[in-house]
Amino acid sequence: MSLAQKMRVCTAALVFPLLLRVAALGQSPFEAAPFTATDLQGRVWRLDSLLSAGKSVVLHFMATHCLPCWAYHQGKALQALYQQHGPGGTDRVRVFLVESDPATNASCLSGMSGCNQFTPGNWGAGTSFPILNDHAIAASYGITEYPTLVLICPTRKGYALRLMSANDLAGQIETCPVAFGQHNAALFDLEPGALWSDVCRSIDLTPRVRLVNLGQKPLQQAIVGVFWNDVLVNTFVWQGNLATYKEVALTLAPLTRHEAGTLRVQVLQLNAGVPDEDPSNNSRSLPFYTAPQEPGVAFLLKIRTDQFGAETYWELRNEQGQLLDFGGNQAVGPNGGGLSPAITGGPGAYGNNTIIYDTLYLPEPGCYSLHFVDAYGDGMCCANGKGYFQLYRLQHPLEAPILSGGVFQDYEHRRFNTDVRVGAAQPTSFKQAAARLWPNPAAEALHLELTWPYTDLPEVEIIDLLGRQVDALQTIEATAGAPLMASFEVSTLPAGLYWLCVRGQRETFARKFVVAH
Repeated sequence: MSLAQKMRVCTAALVFPLLLRVAALGQSPFEAAPFTATDLQGRVWRLDSLLSAGKSVVLHFMATHCLPCWAYHQGKALQALYQQHGPGGTDRVRVFLVESDPATNASCLSGMSGCNQFTPGNWGAGTSFPILNDHAIAASYGITEYPTLVLICPTRKGYALRLMSANDLAGQIETCPVAFGQHNAALFDLEPGALWSDVCRSIDLTPRVRLVNLGQKPLQQAIVGVFWNDVLVNTFVWQGNLATYKEVALTLAPLTRHEAGTLRVQVLQLNAGVPDEDPSNNSRSLPFYTAPQEPGVAFLLKIRTDQFGAETYWELRNEQGQLLDFGGNQAVGPNGGGLSPAITGGPGAYGNNTIIYDTLYLPEPGCYSLHFVDAYGDGMCCANGKGYFQLYRLQHPLEAPILSGGVFQDYEHRRFNTDVRVGAAQPTSFKQAAARLWPNPAAEALHLELTWPYTDLPEVEIIDLLGRQVDALQTIEATAGAPLMASFEVSTLPAGLYWLCVRGQRETFARKFVVAH
């Protein structure tokens, strides 16, 4: 790894505000691991006791040898937060500095005297909040990068945050739910139970939500309503016993919708009709949009990489989730996102600041999805170049793109509908042809075995990266009762990526292959 790449990893939290681990409050919460720890002054701290008292807790995971950690600490954001909202202020927050490197001794927190590693100075100077030399806490939270900032709300939910000012931190903490009144039921973290936020012919939802007791009295009963476009479609009755700040996860009844709209869940009743003293937290909603609709089976995918092109990988999938095409760095793959170490190469890796054209041939009209993965977790745009992806009709590459994107974290997925029967509730029924290509890669000849369940004879051609028909072209002749066979001379084709396209009256599809001399 080069020095520049090492610095990119080390300073991630300072430079990249869109990383996966830099989630905004309310996104990707996790269950906070309890801990008991002793600070440098010998005081014992128990996380559960602080949360039960209604305090929010901020943890700054750092290492004394981490210069970005020192820079943030010297900026005094956490000190200002502690003074304003700690015991001497509003008394809502507790702050801890957590030295997380197991190889570092406690002396490093006080300066170089007796330090077995490196430290830029005395971390305790001017610091009035507790300092913990406890790598076990970092391990229980899965911390692998320094600096990392974690906010834990009284509900025991934790959130990874970017490094921010005292005022911005105070704003995040304001959104932590705090118990109020005697009877107070709240809903949090509505999940649709579906991968998609766009409706492509239909969408199947199984809503999930957290029901939390923010009242001083036990929550023993609640009725939750499910609405679509403000129309009540389902109700869910829960019974149990939740003390203050305790919660239960609810999985609501599945529903299928064929149009764009808004999903909303709402507490309709609690404790057999007792008035809720804070109705502002009784409802959560999610919008759903219509997927772009464009008939056709041939499309052009244009990609512009950022300064780290090897971090990009993409896939094309059909409505059943089957992989149809892919590109980019296979070493990244579909699961490679999320602040992985810097990647400099791999099979299929793209160059930096490069434009790539990829032709996509779809087997039939229907709903399809594009999936993009960034290995580092900062998307394709904008901190490290103006990368993007754009999808066009192959015959109309100068028109506005059907889909476009590039600003995401580690993963982006978008759907589009090519069924000319827009709004159809059920997929169009097609028989399935099958093709086998060998060898792949090919140097001299490419062989095709085609199962074709139709009476018409298809045309088969080879297409290059720009969608142009190359010289190897053949009309297949059928042999009764046997698969259709064909061979193509590819020795004269330049080395590279190609598609073998099969076109018939009822079905068209393509298969990718490589020419390698």
